[in-house]
Amino acid sequence: MSEPIIQPPQNVGQRIAKNMGMLFGGKAAAGVLSIFVLIISARSLSIDGLGSLLMLHAYVMLVTGIASFKSWQAIIQYGAEPYQVGDTDKLHRLMRFTIFLDGVAAIAATIVSMVIFPFVMPLMGLSSEYLIPGLIYCGLSAINLRSSPLGVLRLVDRFDLISLHSLIVPVVRLLGVLVCWYLEMGLIWFIGVWFVASAASYLLMPLLGLRELARRGLLKGLFSEGFTLKAPQPGVWRFVWISNLDATISLADTHIATLLSGGLLGPAFAAVFKIARDISDVLAKSARLLDKAMYPELVRIILAGEASRALRLIIRTSALMLGVGVMFAVVVYVFGTGVFTTALDTDYAGLAGVTTALIIAATIFAAAAPLYPALYALGEPGRATIARAGGVMAIIGLFFLLTPIMGEAGPGLAMIFGQLVGLFLVGWMCISRLGVRRKLQGG
Repeated sequence: MSEPIIQPPQNVGQRIAKNMGMLFGGKAAAGVLSIFVLIISARSLSIDGLGSLLMLHAYVMLVTGIASFKSWQAIIQYGAEPYQVGDTDKLHRLMRFTIFLDGVAAIAATIVSMVIFPFVMPLMGLSSEYLIPGLIYCGLSAINLRSSPLGVLRLVDRFDLISLHSLIVPVVRLLGVLVCWYLEMGLIWFIGVWFVASAASYLLMPLLGLRELARRGLLKGLFSEGFTLKAPQPGVWRFVWISNLDATISLADTHIATLLSGGLLGPAFAAVFKIARDISDVLAKSARLLDKAMYPELVRIILAGEASRALRLIIRTSALMLGVGVMFAVVVYVFGTGVFTTALDTDYAGLAGVTTALIIAATIFAAAAPLYPALYALGEPGRATIARAGGVMAIIGLFFLLTPIMGEAGPGLAMIFGQLVGLFLVGWMCISRLGVRRKLQGG
């Protein structure tokens, strides 16, 4: 076997643990702050008003997510080698492509969200007086240019900055809702707070990316040529289309689930469901961070010809996430009812049961998390997409099947069984492809 061009990092476990630690620290703090934001908002607004706000945000994030191409993945997949060997021209061509792609997606998302909003607004429980504020909120999509700079930060191993950046939205929201609560402001002001928080996050990320490029001498020449949608190298367009589809499908267990819960059971249940989601997201977001932290490392390991090592890493990580999730679910099941009724009021009496179900679903999602970046690192993004699609189709189908029969218990069960389908599919595909790679590599 020939010597690999790229040597794998020998301390990959420590690198992933370090990056995960930094990311998780920021996300954990953000998660706690977000829960405080929802508690204050729940005490300030009616349960229907809070549900409407959360559905509006979910709607805009859904359209934005569908339009975006997750170009950060392309930067890592196709930029890791040029960055390591110092091929700045090749890296710049890739970045000009992804930056322009982000801009086109942002414009498309803005137009689509504004056109559709008047028709979906009644489903969110919003009256006509919120038409203009809602359309302005849709404008958030126009400044969503985070993906390429996020890829830069991951490529240059600045997970500390990503961790700090994750605090912007919850900190701004917390300050804003405290002012709104103290001054007894209405729903429109809370919508404004959510808008400002997201806008601040969107605008800062490109500045962080440019700063890191400048620090490494990689900014010079980036803007010397025009931006284009011409693929900088073979396979890029196929990769970004598949990653877009994969990311769109993954929205089912976030924004689509919130919208479905509100659409089937009303804005009040959407508020309960979203609070439960934010609590369970302490685990689910950790899983997403694991995806992002492991992906660059898995690319390096597999490029170096060590598929067996990648498989061992995936199995250990999945088992760890499963154990953490089970403990979290038990704690919430035992103590949740008392805590939630004290923090909120009787309108949220069913929160503990919904939260426990969503934590179980998040645990299954977390166990599957290391498998998706492995498929991307193996050059098989289509298989990752198929696995997610199977889980998503199960979630959506079960939402409509179980909710009319089981009421408020239906969405939680739909999430659990849908995640089980996704885990089975991605596990089977990933392990089989790693097995093939191991045979080809002779180990």
